[in-house]
Amino acid sequence: MQTKYQPMLARSSGPFTDKDWIFEVKWDGTRAVSYINQKSTFINRRGVNITDRYPELQIEENVTAPCVLDGEIVVLVEGKPSFPDLQRREHIEDPFKIQILSTQLPAVYIVFDILRCDSRDLTQTPLLTRKRILQQTVSESERVLICPYVQEKGEDYFKAVTDSGFEGIMAKKKDSFYYPGKRSGSWLKIKKTLTADCVIGGFTQGEGVREPTFGALVLGVGCPLELVGKVGSGFTDDDLIHISALLTQIETDENPFSTPVPYDTIHFVRPEYVCEVKYQQMTHDKKLRAPVFLRMRYDKTPAECIQ
Repeated sequence: MQTKYQPMLARSSGPFTDKDWIFEVKWDGTRAVSYINQKSTFINRRGVNITDRYPELQIEENVTAPCVLDGEIVVLVEGKPSFPDLQRREHIEDPFKIQILSTQLPAVYIVFDILRCDSRDLTQTPLLTRKRILQQTVSESERVLICPYVQEKGEDYFKAVTDSGFEGIMAKKKDSFYYPGKRSGSWLKIKKTLTADCVIGGFTQGEGVREPTFGALVLGVGCPLELVGKVGSGFTDDDLIHISALLTQIETDENPFSTPVPYDTIHFVRPEYVCEVKYQQMTHDKKLRAPVFLRMRYDKTPAECIQ
């Protein structure tokens, strides 16, 4: 199994009902392609091997044949994904601390697709056929779950899922192929609030209690990087300290944006990190209205941040 697969990506949509589509929960976790033979290897969206971070996910005994799976690594709290707890897992490199957290905050791998089984590539196999092969190949356990889905009734499912506290659903066309690394209209993400993944291109100088950290993050999307605004709310004290430490290490004199940035006391940084924000709408000049910081997205690359 030498073939390496980039995860297929989705476009955004609103809720809909259609007999040609299936609908799944949108899990709030870290996307990972797993390569399973005599051992399990997990690669995130940035192409980083994250296997050592999750020693509890030794799932080779859950498969009947060598395979490549697509899914999300989550930490579940009362049956729902806790992204803050997952981020605690992602930040740790020390093997001893990793082992402790693997017991305190154990991860679960939620599988929703199979890309290869034995020596057979399945990316040009229709989705529902891949789902049947997945059921035949993978068995569930405490650490592995197969993502359930419903057919046709996307609007009802969206309401039920979001009312239960999840962030949204995924819609997938029944006969769709798997396009590694591509953003396809055959997969749609449907979320309760408007969110955007943005590249951090700089930060403004903090004032008052924020003087030791930063005032706001300056955000962009696309290539070349286009300014979409800045976000200064939604940060916890830990966020301010952690993000400030990251960004001060990659400061640069070069403006990473395609146009001048109209903010005072800005510190530019190399465009390496991605964060997720929620916002009310996109203005006519393509700026985020009332953005609020949600979280860092270490599993996403700047190239994925498009408008």
